Amino acid sequence: MATKILLPIDHTEEKSWKQALPAALEQAQFYGAELHAVSVIPEIIQLPNLPANYGAGARDHVRQAVQVILDHNDAKDVEIHIEEGSVYREILKCAYKEGFDLIVMASTKGDYPNYEIGPNLARVVRNAHCTVMVVRDQSR
Repeated sequence: MATKILLPIDHTEEKSWKQALPAALEQAQFYGAELHAVSVIPEIIQLPNLPANYGAGARDHVRQAVQVILDHNDAKDVEIHIEEGSVYREILKCAYKEGFDLIVMASTKGDYPNYEIGPNLARVVRNAHCTVMVVRDQSR
């Protein structure tokens, strides 16, 4: 039984949420669980020629983009977590730190049937402390 569900969303890639969001909403409704979304901003390397506040607006931009996705899909009362760093590491850290008991992630359609699980999904599935539901791309 799930009480807290985590849904990773990449606002730049519709495949990361198009089928996983409805599945996560269904699970949250079925269990009466909280649904949270997480989006990870790749870590910005601070180069000497970049200003000190380079990328400062990224968190707000990503939060707004994720909120638009949730609003357009009637996902209400979803808390949004914005993390920065390695995608799979930040998903795992957020899931563990916040006590999630289910992670819902989408697989993407690859060029070959065995290539549907990308490196971030594979690492989350292998290393998560909780159940991971993989929503496969059914658009073939």
